[in-house]
Amino acid sequence: MKERITDYILITMSGMLMACAVNFFFAEHTLAPGGITGMSIIVNALTKIPMSYVSLGISVPLLVMGIVFLGKSFGIKTLYITFTTPLFLKIIPVTHVTDNLFIAAIVGGLLVGAGIGIALTRDCATGGTDLMALLIRKIIKFLKLPAILFILDGTVVILSGIISRDYKVAIFSLFSLLIIIQTINIITSKFGAVRRPA
Repeated sequence: MKERITDYILITMSGMLMACAVNFFFAEHTLAPGGITGMSIIVNALTKIPMSYVSLGISVPLLVMGIVFLGKSFGIKTLYITFTTPLFLKIIPVTHVTDNLFIAAIVGGLLVGAGIGIALTRDCATGGTDLMALLIRKIIKFLKLPAILFILDGTVVILSGIISRDYKVAIFSLFSLLIIIQTINIITSKFGAVRRPA
């Protein structure tokens, strides 16, 4: 029971960290360093559909596949964070913090990387490209999770550059993605590698 409570406290923190990254650093500068957050920012910029709705719309189908292929325990915790993150995106106001793209890319990247890393060490995913990566790794076992994440998220970054036609933003998004991947590596290495769900 204590372990389960710890899981949900940390998973809640994970969702909050990612929402802070988006609403404090990424959204204002249209930084899209991959993931469902990056996809949500891109779709929001094109359609003005709220990021919370876009995030949920992409995450739910992935979640269903996660439950089917990665296990019930994994699915329940991932379901929790899938709904928690959009909730935090709604609750936490989009706030101007810095005009500096470099700072936004670094701090936002650290927050998202920490959020994903924490989730992975608690046997769940954030419902984004980390879940996609875990599903892909079930099929292509020789690929490492960070490599799959970089490919998936790198694609989002390239699309963000094409759509926005702002290659400066795309470069900073890629920089932020590298920080995210490195932060995930550090957290999962220090606090436990991704454990195979039961």
